[in-house]
Formats: sequence, C-alpha cells, structure tokens
Amino acid sequence: MKLIHEVIRLGGQREKRTANINSVSTARLTGIILTIAQSFNKKKTPPPSIDGFLPFPMDDDNAFMIQTKEVYKRLIAQRKVPLHVIGDLNKVISP
Repeated sequence: MKLIHEVIRLGGQREKRTANINSVSTARLTGIILTIAQSFNKKKTPPPSIDGFLPFPMDDDNAFMIQTKEVYKRLIAQRKVPLHVIGDLNKVISP
C-alpha cells in the first residue's frame, strides 16, 4: 500500500514539474512584457516574480532549474553561446 501511495505521489510531482517546465518560457515572456509596460510608469517597480505566472509554485531546489543551470554553464564553457546571450543568462545562473 505504501508503494502505491509513493508511486502516486511521485507521479503527481512529475506532472507538476512538467507543467512548470512547459510554462517557464511563457512566464518569462509575460514578465518581460510587464516590465516593459511598467517602464512607462514614473515609479520604479521591481520586475515581477516568475513564480506568479507558473501553474504550480517553484521549489528552490527544483530539479529542472538545477538541470537548466547546469546546461547553461556547460554551453558557456563550450563557448557555443553568443556573448550577449551569456550576459542575459548570467541573471539566471547567478543566485
């Protein structure tokens, strides 16, 4: 019975992670659009958090974010990414 419960729990976590992975690019684009819209305002406002646009809250130790950072670091080390992209990725890689 515990095994079945564990399989169901892991399946639910996987579905949440997959939904977040599929929504990350849309959430970042939404954040960029909101930042541009807020730039027309006189007040300085901080950029919106990506968490607010994802279907499920992100964990700090989220596996796909760790894997994504590792891929970014590997691509930068292999110099397969243009310099302007590396500058933008620095915000994602650095805590």
